[in-house]
Amino acid sequence: MRKATLKQNVGRFNDDVRAKGGYKYTAGASYSSVVANRRMTEAVAARIPAAVRTLIDFGCGDGTYTEELARNYPGAEIVGVDPAQEAVSRARVLTSSATFIVADLLDPGTLPQSVFDVGVIRGVIHHLPDGPAGIANAARLCRTLIIVEPNGNNPVLKLIEKYSRYHIEHDEQSFTEGELVAWCRAAGCENVRVDYIGFVPFFFPALPARLLHSLQPLLESVYPLKKYLSGQIVLTCATPAR
Repeated sequence: MRKATLKQNVGRFNDDVRAKGGYKYTAGASYSSVVANRRMTEAVAARIPAAVRTLIDFGCGDGTYTEELARNYPGAEIVGVDPAQEAVSRARVLTSSATFIVADLLDPGTLPQSVFDVGVIRGVIHHLPDGPAGIANAARLCRTLIIVEPNGNNPVLKLIEKYSRYHIEHDEQSFTEGELVAWCRAAGCENVRVDYIGFVPFFFPALPARLLHSLQPLLESVYPLKKYLSGQIVLTCATPAR
């Protein structure tokens, strides 16, 4: 059960941008956060067609990931939406190759009304007080939906969520792939594909992070390991908007 409201979570992210010029895991990020982010970027890119024409980044935050999309798909129209005003302001400074809107994924009236080829929800659902509604609202606005979330099958992550100050302050909780798939199907999505990626935790000491990074391709190839010990779940699905 959620303890914090969306407004409280948005306030914390606005505070992060004011204090650091961006989010802790993007602005001046540590080695572990850099490689963890890079693996997610690779996974998202592998699921976006090269000829994509329109993209929407739901929960774009400080614009770091949206800027990557703009750089990788220069011919596409790209829109980033996020409820945190300070984050959106930083995103607008970071890149002029995308359009940024202050909007709430849980409030359809604030979101763009056109349908995009691809929608990305990267590391957002676990911050929402109503994850199923967030997925349903996103599914109405794109033909293909890509979701990246912390791996809720991972028992180590569950302990981190319980005791990590950062995770507690940002009211983070993870979900299993069963929950996420069920929410996608409830939103009318079909052909839901599930993958497990990443073995380098955010905010991890550099030396063990380098070791895990070197072993990551091997670890991702072993099904029991990646299902229960990887860092992220990636879902790709066709939406009712197609």
